[in-house]
Order: sequence, then structure tokens, then C-alpha cells
Amino acid sequence: MFKKGILLLVLLNLILVNAFGKDRNKLDDKTKKELINVLETNEQLFNAFYEYDSKKVEESAMKLKDSIGKIDNQEISKLLSFSIKKLEEMKSSSSREDNDQAYHLVSMALIHIVNTYDVGDIYNAYSCPMVKKKWIQNSKKMADVNNPYAPDMPNCGSKDTSF
Repeated sequence: MFKKGILLLVLLNLILVNAFGKDRNKLDDKTKKELINVLETNEQLFNAFYEYDSKKVEESAMKLKDSIGKIDNQEISKLLSFSIKKLEEMKSSSSREDNDQAYHLVSMALIHIVNTYDVGDIYNAYSCPMVKKKWIQNSKKMADVNNPYAPDMPNCGSKDTSF
């Protein structure tokens, strides 16, 4: 009976660990500050998409590109290198669909960063099954889902993480 109880506790612990994920990697203060700056700059791009102002999309994309370029940590910089190319593709003259797709790919990289590294509890991953896209959102400023891809369904989607 005692062995069954121990086994049950071990299995419950494994289930909880899998359900709630592993601890995220700790960062040195400088790298954490650089990443938070990237995420804050991404908020500007998120807002430009939410309101969809193509001129602001292009301007904010360039600001985010510059912010990513200031990351000294080589591992993280390498993880975000593809994002820089996608940000360069975001132009006011591009179609909304093309800009949305590029932003989705940038968001996927940022989601990976937020899931992997401890950058605090402000930013979480969100997704919309209707448009099949994901994004990072400041959960402290906006508690509800604010879908930057679907102006006709601004609250469609779900919060995928809770840090």
C-alpha cells in the first residue's frame, strides 16, 4: 500500500511537471534587460498591427529590428536572426497578408524566447485558431485577447501561456 502511494505521488508529480512546463532558463541582468526592451518594442509593432496602420507597421518593424540587433548574447541573437530578415520585409507597400505572415514568424521566434528564458511574467503567448497565427501580448496591460491579425474578430483566440 505504501509503495502504491509513493508511485501515485511520483506519477502525479510527473503529470504536473508536464502540464505546467519546466522552469525557464535564467538570464544575466544585461541580457534580460535587452530582451525586455525587445518585447517592449514589439508592443509598438503589435499595436500597429492591431490598428493596422501600414506606415506604423514598417516604422515599428525597423525599431524592433534595431532592438534585436542590440542583443549581445550570441545564442539569443542567433535565435532571432531570422526575425531580422522578416522585419526587413515588413513594408507599408506590402499587402496586409504578407505583413501578417512575416509578423507571425517574428512572433513565433519571440514566443520561443519567452517560453525558454525567464523574462518575467508580463509577456505571454497567444494564438488564434481561425487565422492560424500566434503573437506575444503584454498580459498586464491587456488582460483580454487582442488579436492583431483579425480586425473583424479582435478577441478571437486564447492565451497559451501564463507566466
